[in-house]
Amino acid sequence: MKRKKVLASVATVTVFGVFTRVISFVFKIYLSRALGAEAIGLYQIAVSVFYLFASLSSGGVPLVLSRKAAESEALYGRADHSYFSSALVLGVLISATTTGALALLNTNLSFLFADEGALPLFLVTLPALMSTTIYSVVRGWMWGKRDFTSFSATETVEEVLRILFSALFISGVVGGVSGVYGVALAFAVSDVIVAVLLLVLFFVKGGKLTRPSKIKEILFPSLPVTAMRVFSGLISTLIAFLLPLRLMQFGMTGAEATASYGRVAGMANPLLLAPNALISSLAIVLIPEMSASGAKKRYDVLNRQLNAGLNFAFVIGGLFLTAYIALGREITELLYDDAISGEYLQYAAYVMLPMSLSQLTQSALNSIGKEGVAFRNYFIGNVALILSVVFLPKYIGIYSVAAATLVSLLCTAVLNVYSLRKYVEFEFHFVKRLVAVFLFVFPSAFLSDGVQSLLADGLGLYAIFPSALVGVASYIALCLCTDLVDVKGFFHLRRQAKSRV
Repeated sequence: MKRKKVLASVATVTVFGVFTRVISFVFKIYLSRALGAEAIGLYQIAVSVFYLFASLSSGGVPLVLSRKAAESEALYGRADHSYFSSALVLGVLISATTTGALALLNTNLSFLFADEGALPLFLVTLPALMSTTIYSVVRGWMWGKRDFTSFSATETVEEVLRILFSALFISGVVGGVSGVYGVALAFAVSDVIVAVLLLVLFFVKGGKLTRPSKIKEILFPSLPVTAMRVFSGLISTLIAFLLPLRLMQFGMTGAEATASYGRVAGMANPLLLAPNALISSLAIVLIPEMSASGAKKRYDVLNRQLNAGLNFAFVIGGLFLTAYIALGREITELLYDDAISGEYLQYAAYVMLPMSLSQLTQSALNSIGKEGVAFRNYFIGNVALILSVVFLPKYIGIYSVAAATLVSLLCTAVLNVYSLRKYVEFEFHFVKRLVAVFLFVFPSAFLSDGVQSLLADGLGLYAIFPSALVGVASYIALCLCTDLVDVKGFFHLRRQAKSRV
């Protein structure tokens, strides 16, 4: 892909991604204030179980489909529609079977939830399993075809519809639906509508259904990715189940434990994932490119892009880290009227940098067909996560989630990096940037915290604005003065003649 197209693709994905996350985040602020931490906790528990089964239904199929489409176009100049048909057939069969089994079990599923109040919410979302699978497969095809506008715009449309329907149902306009049940119903309705829109868009853009002759080529590479995503869903479900129980064992009531989980999953985590609006844009655009480079054995190009992408991700993560460790409590108190989630945010903020490293290196492994290796590394990291969640609540309570996540991401990231070293002779140029980011974050955060202390008496919570501005400006100045951001390096490609060798 030419430099201008890369720039345009990153810009497209970033604009849609940032807008989607901003409106989602603003709406979560509204929900947390309108429904309270306990209701948000119930909803997060229900959604975590939903995504567990959604990962079983679609799993790694969309990722493998995107890679196959990109490889096909790189090698033969066209994407083979039989890959799409095979992926769609696989996804629909699995999701239909899963939905039917869960519908039959119904109330017998209560053992999956730490708080049985989450079960009715889960059953409301259940019809969306099929539509989520269709949605994922069509977007996987668009991803591989580098149709980033359609890929990103449909995600934004889904979020807008989810917000509109949530606002409608919460108000009680629809008979028998209100409160957190309205949010769950909006989740399902918006998902179904967008799946239908995506199918229509697929055919409008020249897509077609052919004989699903590539089922094995889609199925077998997708198994490790599916296992990874199912395992991820299991981990989320296990934490949603285990953490409240462990907190109750050490003194909290059921309501307090559920509210604590709501603060972590529904309040702090959206802030921790904020940098992903930009980092995910890089990953989305890089994966088809790295897949094409992998198909041609151009590992030098892959290495250069991955290192530059990691450098950029660390700089962005450092920007947020500066604000969170200095002003976490004030941020959540201003947004959610809840200071406790901000205390958690201050401790958990450090996970953002290893999160970027883990995410991008995992994408690189998947793009060169090493899905099994990526799953092995991910599995090892999450074993550490489970053990930490089991043993740490006794000593550090809700902060055990942050500590467990940090340990898990570090394990996975280190294993990914050394696996890439083995398969593509990956060079660790990103380490210097990572060290520099940490060196710039701490003095900037200290400065921001000092300004906050000076202005708090006069401005109250509003002191957060000048304090954040000073800290972030200091961090940016340090980055610019030392030429830390190598934007040109990310978009630099070898001459087209060489890249076609």
